[in-house]
Amino acid sequence: MLETPLTAQARLALNRYSSDNPIRTLLPLWRQFEDFLQSHSRMPASILEIPEDTLRAYASYLDYRDCHVDDALVALSAVLLVCLNAGYSGKVLRTIVIPRIRRPVENRQWDAFRLRTYQPLESSQLARSRRRRAKREVCAQDAARPDNAPM
Repeated sequence: MLETPLTAQARLALNRYSSDNPIRTLLPLWRQFEDFLQSHSRMPASILEIPEDTLRAYASYLDYRDCHVDDALVALSAVLLVCLNAGYSGKVLRTIVIPRIRRPVENRQWDAFRLRTYQPLESSQLARSRRRRAKREVCAQDAARPDNAPM
């Protein structure tokens, strides 16, 4: 299979790493981005000629595609990493985010950051409703006990 000039540039940009793992991991995600470029705009001659608006459009495309938020983050991060290694401005790349995802929020329980999304994941909603239901049941059982009656 023939490589496009952009894929060849991406491979060169990723050759700076000492192993082949980044190339095997990131190039398929880069090819998905190239498919997006071919279907939505003309192909630029080099990675540095990719317009900032096209990268933003790709982030929005990933947001509205039917995939998990984490998968969209990985795909966008792979494209941005290739662009950064190719010499694209880091200042510009920092401003490109998936619209559904907010900035990192400090988690007060740990010294770590977590991503807060506009739409909570279904699993977290189910866990939250189970915890609420369990709390209500415990409160109802406590209120029904005769030893808790006011004196």
